[in-house]
Amino acid sequence: MGDPGVIVVLDAMGVVYQPGADVDELLVPFLRERGCAKAYAEIIGLYNDASRGLMSARELWQRFGVVGDPDRLDRELMTRYSLTEGVTDFLRWCNDASVPVACISNDVSEWASLRARHFGLSDAVASWTISGDVGQRKPDGAIYDAFLATVPSAAACIFVDDRLENVLAAVSRGMRGVLFGAGTATLPQAIAAAPDFPVLRGLIQELRGDSGSP
Repeated sequence: MGDPGVIVVLDAMGVVYQPGADVDELLVPFLRERGCAKAYAEIIGLYNDASRGLMSARELWQRFGVVGDPDRLDRELMTRYSLTEGVTDFLRWCNDASVPVACISNDVSEWASLRARHFGLSDAVASWTISGDVGQRKPDGAIYDAFLATVPSAAACIFVDDRLENVLAAVSRGMRGVLFGAGTATLPQAIAAAPDFPVLRGLIQELRGDSGSP
């Protein structure tokens, strides 16, 4: 990226997509529907390994013991997600206002790409830093550093996540932090709260020192 002034860096699950707790609320039920009898802890361990790039999505389905075409399973899982209310309008405003948008997400590499295509977000988000590509998950500092290596300045970045520990890790790397969603009470002074996208847009307009007009 060049020097854009302000860069919005969004988390995926819980900010761009719903549900936020997608492994518990989507993946585990999806696996149970297809006969996976593995213990919950084992499912979480396998998913975390895949989201660190230690195995492909295809291998992950095999390790789960789910029978079926892996590509079809990938596509079926993606249909269980939804976009967070207001995100489409927010991304449109960012584009009109020349505010670049990036994403840092804990995710299986193939699923992150497929989900972005499924919802038509591949071009709306300028860069995707995915744990499965980097080999580390938030809040590990390495994933933030991988993203920051692509931008002129950490201070230009407004990092938005629905998990406080992830926001704190971003702030420790020099980014400005915003906690997104309902859990926004009693925050450290360095972290702003945005319960929804209209409030987030207002915060960005304030940081830019403008009225938000393109």
